[in-house]
Amino acid sequence: MKAPRIQASIRKTGVVRFGVVGVGFMGLNHCNGIRSVAGARLSAVCDGDAARAGRVAAKFKVAPFASHKDLIRSGACDAVCIATPHPLHPGPAVDCMNAGLHVITEKPLSECVSTAERMIRAAEKNRVAFAVMFQRRFEPAMLKAVEIARSGALGRIRRTLMVAPEYRSQAYYDSGKWRATWKGEGGGVMINQAPHVMDLFILLGGMPCEVYGRTETRMHKIEVEDLAEAMLKYPGGGTGYFHCSTCEPAPGQMIEIFGDKGKLVFRDGALKLFRYDPPVNVHNRINREPGTLAAPRLIEQKIRVEQRETDHAQVIENMTLHLLKGVPLLSAGATGLASLELANAVTLSSHLGRPVKIPISRRMYDRFLADRRKTASGA
Repeated sequence: MKAPRIQASIRKTGVVRFGVVGVGFMGLNHCNGIRSVAGARLSAVCDGDAARAGRVAAKFKVAPFASHKDLIRSGACDAVCIATPHPLHPGPAVDCMNAGLHVITEKPLSECVSTAERMIRAAEKNRVAFAVMFQRRFEPAMLKAVEIARSGALGRIRRTLMVAPEYRSQAYYDSGKWRATWKGEGGGVMINQAPHVMDLFILLGGMPCEVYGRTETRMHKIEVEDLAEAMLKYPGGGTGYFHCSTCEPAPGQMIEIFGDKGKLVFRDGALKLFRYDPPVNVHNRINREPGTLAAPRLIEQKIRVEQRETDHAQVIENMTLHLLKGVPLLSAGATGLASLELANAVTLSSHLGRPVKIPISRRMYDRFLADRRKTASGA
């Protein structure tokens, strides 16, 4: 059943039938999320562990499958949510897209940009909807922050900052053999724990054109990094810095975007906007006061933000409305490439010991990852 037939079926019934591929902890969340969305129906589950697939299917009274290819052949679904470990996203995603199924995949798209691009190309070729599970884009404060950043209210961006404390104990890593291994995950904090805030950081500050990164395994007994940081350069001449680690507990998650006209601060979920009067570049030119305290007047702009909970179900709802009513996708799959590209660039820069340009060499990164996996001991 190819995309046009599936779309005709959706229009006829007014319902999007979802399957979930991978029904571990996150997959179960997606099963419940689908059932909470008007116009969506959970119709099948799939897991390489056939017994687990059977248990979950019995719980939700849907069809079980041990292979995503069997799920595709069944014709039970119009769309799928993929919740396998991230290196296992591309295979099922591309197969589903080639069969005309719409796809939502957990974050990140994959562990490396080359395979993520395969997913994006398959979605475009088969004219299917593709989304990535970046539910934090739906937070009211973040929706407002993106609106402000894109309005030009900050002026020319001069500096960005991201700090992401994403603490995990050793017990977390020990809970699964695939966790924090080159073979099982293909990366550490930037691939698993920090993609959400990295995604928001890029939405607000834009994509850098060069990074000088450093990764470290500081606290945990794992193969991959538990700390990453980088100096950033932007096409417009701005600079930035980001730091993320699973060694540091919250609070302190922060994004700052500083421009000539103002500064946007997103800290621990709270959003603040400051405006400079006059803009910094204008003040620098016209000010005649020699004193060290001479500076533009600082005005805090009041921001009204709706208070409501957000979760994974909002991405599913957005996809459902997209398929039923043409509502734009707020977390389109192609937009998920940026944070993955940044993570790969920092890792590659740390490995080479020098700055790297963005976009990075896909061939060079794939070779680096293959070499790491050859010598790795983890699952």
